[in-house]
Amino acid sequence: MSRARWIPATLFGRTLLTLLVSFTLFGCVTFWVIVTYALTPVAQRSASDLANIMVLSARTLHQLPEEMRDDYCARLRRDYQIMLREERPSTDPSHFFFPYLRKVTQALEERLGRPVDIVSSLDSEDRWFWVALDGRAGNIWVGFPRSRVQTRPIEGLSMIVAVALMLIIVSALLIAGRITQPLNRLAKAAEQVALGYSPKTLSESGPTELVNLARQFNVTSRRIRELIANRTLLLAGISHDLRTPLTRLRLAVEMLPQNTSAELVSRMERDIDEMNALITQAIDFGKSLGPGQREEVDLNTVISDLVAGRARVIWRAGQPCRARVDVIALRRIIGNLLENALRYSQELVEVQLDCRRGRSIVQVLDRGPGIPAAEREAVFRPYYRLEGSRSRLTGGTGLGLAVAYQLALANQLELRLDARRGGGSVASVRLPPLTPERDPTVIGGQAVDDPPAGA
Repeated sequence: MSRARWIPATLFGRTLLTLLVSFTLFGCVTFWVIVTYALTPVAQRSASDLANIMVLSARTLHQLPEEMRDDYCARLRRDYQIMLREERPSTDPSHFFFPYLRKVTQALEERLGRPVDIVSSLDSEDRWFWVALDGRAGNIWVGFPRSRVQTRPIEGLSMIVAVALMLIIVSALLIAGRITQPLNRLAKAAEQVALGYSPKTLSESGPTELVNLARQFNVTSRRIRELIANRTLLLAGISHDLRTPLTRLRLAVEMLPQNTSAELVSRMERDIDEMNALITQAIDFGKSLGPGQREEVDLNTVISDLVAGRARVIWRAGQPCRARVDVIALRRIIGNLLENALRYSQELVEVQLDCRRGRSIVQVLDRGPGIPAAEREAVFRPYYRLEGSRSRLTGGTGLGLAVAYQLALANQLELRLDARRGGGSVASVRLPPLTPERDPTVIGGQAVDDPPAGA
């Protein structure tokens, strides 16, 4: 694991790292090839010519008459930028990086057949490099300025590095952007599908692989929508059709003879009522779970209406707390949470409203047995019940939390279940900020922005 810590987690970061390594290796190889096969031979040839001119200039000086030497030195400095002097120049001990000196030193040593030592001096205009050559009357100091060699290795290397970095960043942005942008859109669309939304159709353009991926995702998303819509229609149709025989059963019970046992009739009526309630909840779960019309309301008023007349519920209205929500959906969500808390808790149930963090949070707190952490997601599935018996009096139908969860997803609300300190559960409904937003389409439902049927 420790070896992979330096590897970026994002595709863009890995692409940038790959390009950085590739361009760096390519740049190093290119620089080595240019230096070895182009610059070095030219530098050696130039250094050899300079060494020959320096040695020849020193030897020629002693062969000239005294009256011609000053003119000869002036011409050398003017035409060849070479200076001859008999006295030792004042040297500068500071280090000066100039790789060309190594080539000049080697050329002079090959020309003279002995080691030479080049020193430097600094005047107001330029830096000079000097070497002592043997003459008839003693050493002759031959020098040339730094400006004679127009190479600038530091500046050139800096420019190469800067251009390479710019090319790496631009290439990474172009290459990684073309790959990551479609993948980011696909990831967001997949996240919407996971939350129950129906995302917009992805653009099927770009490289062949990404086009095929977008096409398959669009087909899969469309099939999911059709599957859920068909399931919803089938569930609603079956539930609706079951009410016809239930009506006939109720009519048959009413037409039973007068001497029929009252207890038997009462039990049959309870069974019919229970079946009718189950069918009603199944229909509620199968349809009308899409987003509704949002409106700006005071949450205190909505909660006060919900808890009115309910026993064992503690609620204290506070300062006005406004939110833009589907009021009908919010009432059903909070109502289902209240019913679930009152069913499983014999103590008081508290309802709290927090508007201090920019997003309103409604909490329903109870002192029931609580929900194990491993099952806090499972309880949102239809017909999932923590209570082992199948009695509605002790465990309900298993649809209350499922309906609340589906409604929360459809209306961009966050529904969470947590453990309460001291025992019990906390059900939290986090509402979106008070800003008008376009409601997303929900799988199997109709968005607010969709035109009504027949329009």
